[in-house]
Amino acid sequence: MSTTPSAPRRWSLLALAIAVTAVLMFPIYWMIMTSVVPSERLLVSDPPLLPPADAASLDAYASVLSDVPVMEWMWNSTLTTLGAAILSTVVSTLGGYSLSRFRTRGQQAMGFTLLFSRMLPGTLLIIPIFVLFANFGMVNNLWSVTLVNTAATVPFTTWLMKGFVDAVPVEIEQAAMIDGCGRAGALWRVIVPLLKPGIAATFTYASILTWGDFLFARTLMGNPDGWTVTVGIASFIGEFSVDWSGLMAVGLISMVPMVILFLLLEPFLTKGMANGSVKG
Repeated sequence: MSTTPSAPRRWSLLALAIAVTAVLMFPIYWMIMTSVVPSERLLVSDPPLLPPADAASLDAYASVLSDVPVMEWMWNSTLTTLGAAILSTVVSTLGGYSLSRFRTRGQQAMGFTLLFSRMLPGTLLIIPIFVLFANFGMVNNLWSVTLVNTAATVPFTTWLMKGFVDAVPVEIEQAAMIDGCGRAGALWRVIVPLLKPGIAATFTYASILTWGDFLFARTLMGNPDGWTVTVGIASFIGEFSVDWSGLMAVGLISMVPMVILFLLLEPFLTKGMANGSVKG
């Protein structure tokens, strides 16, 4: 019996997919509209859904790129994101391997501790974190933002990596150790190459979380020279007015690196999902 959907059903599914995509992408579209159309043309009771030909312009992009240190903010975000993503990936790979391969009470307690720490909101931790870094003289230092975001990311990514390590048969590792590899050698030469989808997923998650961080970056980086792009975007919101066009222009610019990162790592993520479906 054929399981291929009939033509009407296929068209219905296609229409549903288009409708869902349109709803999900509408905020991005409205960001584009707000960045190219003056606010006085949009902040009305009946705003246009298409940019008016006589009002649309790229002046907001030219203005923010020339008058605001957007590239400096992007560079600061890139440094903290790369640092936190690399540290999180290394720590999570080792932690996930440990949780997967060693079954002791200490390992289980550590695993539950990681889960519990992930449940704590950042607003609860920010004051002791600030006091700690202030005592070490690390306020207004990009390393402090990097380390805090690493600590915030590792609890989840460790369990994420544990799932990928669980999917690797332990017999492969044992065979490598019989052939002369130590445990570290088997991990590096055998397990890590098989964990590329998990490493890509961990790196992507840590990058997105750190790139979008505002709380830690705003608290630990009071110096405008060290602002990340999220803190810089918030500066467009004044006490009495908001520069909506500039705000949305910088917001769209800030999305570009994460889109590029996803496109670069998408083959690994797809491969990981495909492997998981086959094993399931």
